[in-house]
Amino acid sequence: MRLLEKKELNLTPIFLMGNVIVLTLLLFIQLINFFSLGNIANSKVPTLVELSDGESIRVSPISGDERSAEAITYFVGQTLTGLLSWNAVPPNDESYPLKKLKLDAGVQAGANRITTKTWATGFALSEDFRAPFLQEIANLTPPDVFNGSTQSILKISFLNEPKKLRTGKWSVDMVAELIVFNNSNMVGEPIKFNKTIFVRAIDTPSLSKNASDFEKTAYRVRKAGLEIYKIQDLDLDK
Repeated sequence: MRLLEKKELNLTPIFLMGNVIVLTLLLFIQLINFFSLGNIANSKVPTLVELSDGESIRVSPISGDERSAEAITYFVGQTLTGLLSWNAVPPNDESYPLKKLKLDAGVQAGANRITTKTWATGFALSEDFRAPFLQEIANLTPPDVFNGSTQSILKISFLNEPKKLRTGKWSVDMVAELIVFNNSNMVGEPIKFNKTIFVRAIDTPSLSKNASDFEKTAYRVRKAGLEIYKIQDLDLDK
C-alpha cells in the first residue's frame, strides 16, 4: 500500500477559464469600437474651410467630380458676364479727375484686342477652347471700347437647371442679350446671345506663396473647380 499516490493534473477548467477571459476581452473591444463609430457618425461634418489665399467659405461634402446645380449656374453666369461685359474705363474715384483716369489698353487676341477683364475671365475656359474663343470675342469687341466711348453688358434672361451629361460634365442653356452702348446710342443695341454652355469639373489648383500675378489671376478664376470646354448656339426647337 502506497502512502502517497500521484494524481493526474486536470487542465480543462483552466482552459475554459482562459477562453472565457479572451472572449470577454474581445467583446469589450467590439463594444468600444461600436460606440466610437457611432460618435463619429453623429458628429457634425465641418462646413467652414479656409482656402490657401486666406478666404473662408462654406462647403458641403460631395465627391470630387460632383458640383451642386447652384454652383454650376453661378459659375456659368459669372463667367459669361465677365467675358462679354466690356468696359475700358476704371471705376470712378471722386478724388481723381475722370479725364486723368488711365483707360484699359486691353490684351491682344489674334488681330484685335479684348479687355483685361475678359482676358482674366478667359482662364475659366479649357486650354484647347480658350484661345480661339477669346479671338472670336476680340473680333466682336468694338475698337471704341478702348477709348472709353463704348461699353457692353451681357443681360442674362434665363439659365436652366444644369443637365448632367456624364460624371463630372454638364450642359447649361442660356438665353441672353449682349447690349452695346456708346456716346451716340445710350439706349443700347441688343444682340441675341442664346447659347448652350458645356461645363466640366476640374481639380482646384493650388497657389504657392511665390505665385506670379498671372498664376494668382488664373487661381481666382479656376478655384471654383469648373471650366467651360465648349459653347454652341442654343437650339430653341429641341
